[in-house]
Amino acid sequence: MPAPEGQALVEHLVDRLARTERELGIARQTIAESERERASLRNAARQVASNERVDAVELVRPFLPALGQWCLFDQVFSGHGERRLITPDPSLAQLARSVEGELALDGDASLGIVRALRRRRAERLEHVSPAPPAAVRDDAHASSAWAALEHLAAGPVLVVPIMARGRIIGALSFGRAADLPLFNENEQRLAEELAQLIGLALEQQRITSVAEAAARTKSEFLAMMSHELRTPLNAIAGYAQLLEMGFRGPLTDGQRDAVNRILRGQEHLLTLVDAVLTFSRLTSGRLAIESAELDAADLIDTASEPLVVEFAAREIDFRILPCPERARVCADRERAVEILRHLLSNALKFTPRGGGVTVGCEESGGMVRFVVTDTGRGIPEAQREAIFQPFVQVEKGLTRSADGSGLGLAVGRELAERMGGTLTLTSQEGAGSRFVLSLVRATEEGAEPASGAIDTVSGGG
Repeated sequence: MPAPEGQALVEHLVDRLARTERELGIARQTIAESERERASLRNAARQVASNERVDAVELVRPFLPALGQWCLFDQVFSGHGERRLITPDPSLAQLARSVEGELALDGDASLGIVRALRRRRAERLEHVSPAPPAAVRDDAHASSAWAALEHLAAGPVLVVPIMARGRIIGALSFGRAADLPLFNENEQRLAEELAQLIGLALEQQRITSVAEAAARTKSEFLAMMSHELRTPLNAIAGYAQLLEMGFRGPLTDGQRDAVNRILRGQEHLLTLVDAVLTFSRLTSGRLAIESAELDAADLIDTASEPLVVEFAAREIDFRILPCPERARVCADRERAVEILRHLLSNALKFTPRGGGVTVGCEESGGMVRFVVTDTGRGIPEAQREAIFQPFVQVEKGLTRSADGSGLGLAVGRELAERMGGTLTLTSQEGAGSRFVLSLVRATEEGAEPASGAIDTVSGGG
């Protein structure tokens, strides 16, 4: 039988070992909880980084009930406050109807955005006592909201402001039951990091909304101006044609040349206006793309017909190469002709006198490739992708040798993609360029393209 001293030592060591095991268990649990919290923060950060329209409420949900049994998410915008209740507890969720909705920024400052605006810091509170509204007896909703808040805030509360651009734009108020412990420093730090992510998400939404509003305003302005410009341009063309036909008397050679210059200028300006109008419709989503089965050779003939005389006048060798027999595409006729005509017009502009331009088509897999080549100056490698951006031109300044809005290729590529195709370029500086418009090839049986190949944008205007 061991001595009493030895027995006491053994019992002490056993007790010490048991305490150590309990402490290790608590430490492991704390580490596991911390890892879960970090994982939730990383996931929230990924959502904010990858989504312009992330819902702040969905960022909060994964942190409940770890941070509290409920959370009031308050947000202020344009001078108005709005409140939402987030909770995984179905019994508390029934209170949402009472507390959610418009929030008076001069009202009760016991928790939420009003408290955050006045204190401007995070606070850990043992409990709060919402002040009853002045009209609680006369306003059933106000009375219900006050009772709901009083029920929610009976236990510990953590209020954290949401910041953006150096000012408070919202607040998170976390709460738990009265018999649960107070919020600690680690929980406050976690809530502050979450509030920072929500601030980034709200600011990102604001910037996106402002940018979209600016884009809509720009598109509407361009569409309006383009429409307004077409009316006087059509009048100019009409009166010039009347003069050319001799309705105001016979013209001298000099007068006829002046009228022809007026008509060419009007046609050029109308082309620019149409490009701006198409671009504004594209960017605002109001351009309809309609798919039909079209003959590839007919598209080339229609696109090139108005330019044949100009190629001859510039002494440029223009050739239409034969297309494969019965080569047909699924596309919008007007838009396909518009792209091809712009490619040919560009080739005409940038090919010197005595050069050559060819256009033809070939079948490749499920696509028909329209190829426009020229022997012009070519495009520097650094600008071969940039020219597909709106308003970008290879030559800049007032001394450039060719006119244009810088929209043709940008519009052309966008239209091609809307029709399920592509518009690409290969070029060698000083030796010419090769543009390829690829459109979906029609099947032997009919006009239906592969599923999802044609993106139709509804609307008009």
